[in-house]
Amino acid sequence: MNLIEAIQGVPDYRHARGIRHRLWIILTIVLLGSCTGYWGYKPLAEFTKNHRLSLIKLLDLSPDIQLPSASTFRNIMMSIDFQILAELFNFWAENSLPINFKELFAIDGKCIKSTVTGGNKYYQNFVSIVSVYSHQQGWVVRHQAMENHEKSEISVVEELIKTLSGHHIVITADALQIHEKTVELIIEGENDYIITIKGNQPNLLKVATELAESSIAIDTNYHDERLHGRKTTRQVKVYSIPPELLPDWVGAKSLIEVNRYGTRPQGKKSRRQILDYDERHFYLSSLNCSASEFAEAIRGHWSIENQLHWIKDVTLNEDNCIHTGGFSPANWAMVRQFLVSLARQLNCRTIPEALRLMANQLQMIFDALFHHSDSSCGMLVSPTVEREKLFSLDN
Repeated sequence: MNLIEAIQGVPDYRHARGIRHRLWIILTIVLLGSCTGYWGYKPLAEFTKNHRLSLIKLLDLSPDIQLPSASTFRNIMMSIDFQILAELFNFWAENSLPINFKELFAIDGKCIKSTVTGGNKYYQNFVSIVSVYSHQQGWVVRHQAMENHEKSEISVVEELIKTLSGHHIVITADALQIHEKTVELIIEGENDYIITIKGNQPNLLKVATELAESSIAIDTNYHDERLHGRKTTRQVKVYSIPPELLPDWVGAKSLIEVNRYGTRPQGKKSRRQILDYDERHFYLSSLNCSASEFAEAIRGHWSIENQLHWIKDVTLNEDNCIHTGGFSPANWAMVRQFLVSLARQLNCRTIPEALRLMANQLQMIFDALFHHSDSSCGMLVSPTVEREKLFSLDN
């Protein structure tokens, strides 16, 4: 089964009367048009006119078919449940983006600012996307969308960890998404972890501080850096954890202490001051690695902020999305997930470079999105599986 067949399996939620365009055609054109530079409802309508003959050939459509208009695209993006596009992305990622042995993956959530309702009141609601992001490749291999009134980010992280069972990867995560049960799920799934220790786990933080002050590090690494006006020295120490010290944290083998100190500018240019800083952080891991390996993995975790969340916010303008109303901001966020991971799959150095490369390259984008092997990531999809099972009511 390829992505088009999966899209064809999406149940059409619209009333039968008045349907002029099949849902799978609309969704396929949204993905193709957006990834080839036609971003928005009127641009998508222009896309159907500029590439009409190619679309008819690629999608095996009738020569006299009437393709959707801008208002049709708008109505669909506003009304279709964003979980549908979220599941379609996961289907594509599972079949197109490989997961390598001992590869590092960061898990983190991002609120879609343009979906916030309720102001700062207790009934505030918004949509978040929790992503599993490859440090090395820069693409998202799994994600899950959630509304904060319905689920917590911790429960979503646990669900994503279960889907990664058996891949033998290393998961990096911030302290806010991790607790004892999450760590247990990671180890049960034959994976490893490197997690941040913060004040939300006071007992764990106390044990880590005492161990670092009373033990001798088994390995140490130093790294000096000058970047963006900052001078930074990073000292990374690794301590071995006695088996009986943290019985509730399954698989814990190493404590990592990271000391960052140096100088950095603060304030506007006209009043900028150079200030000293000294920071101390702790991390817990199920691995036995060198200090330099831990240092690289810990720094790599923040690539999910710099190379995914920041890219979507600033380059692709996700938080100030002009497409408002209904589910449209969340649905366009799902389309951005396709765009970013597809750009990284095409080995583009930056997203602007990818946008230039992909502009009007319909055949190239069609092949990248819809021509994949079912076993390319070690996951076999039986051709007898009904497409509708991807969109069961339990999801």
